[in-house]
Amino acid sequence: MRLWIMTDLEGVAGVFSFDEHASPKGRWYDLSRKLLTQEVNAAIEGALEQGAREVLVVDGHGAGGINIEELNPEAKLLAGRPLLLPWGLEKGFEAAFIIGQHAMAGVKNAHLSHTESHIAIQNVWINGVKAGEIAIFAAVAGHFDVPLVLVTGDKAACQEAESLIPGLETVAVKEGLSHGAAISVTPAKARAMIKEGAKNAVTRVSSIKPFKVGKPVELIVEFTEENKSSAETLSERPGVKKIDTRTIKIEGDDILEALKRWWM
Repeated sequence: MRLWIMTDLEGVAGVFSFDEHASPKGRWYDLSRKLLTQEVNAAIEGALEQGAREVLVVDGHGAGGINIEELNPEAKLLAGRPLLLPWGLEKGFEAAFIIGQHAMAGVKNAHLSHTESHIAIQNVWINGVKAGEIAIFAAVAGHFDVPLVLVTGDKAACQEAESLIPGLETVAVKEGLSHGAAISVTPAKARAMIKEGAKNAVTRVSSIKPFKVGKPVELIVEFTEENKSSAETLSERPGVKKIDTRTIKIEGDDILEALKRWWM
């Protein structure tokens, strides 16, 4: 089985603050990268024990989150910017994991929640349904018939994933009390939970359907008031229309085309 893993940093056990843990300027940034890499390794170990034979890890955190020196040697890493779509999925995989994920913007008691940007994006909708990064990643994987079978992160992120994909495995390593505070298990406990979750997820691959969005795709992006100039700039692209002062509508034949018009 060939496994594709998308990663982020805000949903990792022991990561509590964006400024201190998830930003390169933060005093705990190097520790956070280490913690994420160890959680990814735990997922890889569980998958390998269940028969995975090839693993591609995608570093999805904006400033970079994976320490390649500590990454399981059986994996390959896709990193750097721009991280162009479709993130290696076109090479053919049988299953997808998301490790270290956060919930979409605006979710109550979701720790470090946001959608694509902490400061620029207010909301995103795919075909009229409010969506976060989990839905976006799952939809891109689903475009290539790859099922998302495991999501790890905070409790709100896991609940978000479960609402999208019935039957997938989730591992909640912390629970948000507010956007900036959470109760986390220890990193060692998180790794044990994630390894077991990965083993369970691999056994479910055949029973979980890829997440598909209908075609054509309508993508609505609402920017924050402080970043409404982005709506004006993006509205000049083909297939993009300005709805109001801070909202755009993007149309595409499929999810890849729509996302590329946003992120090109």
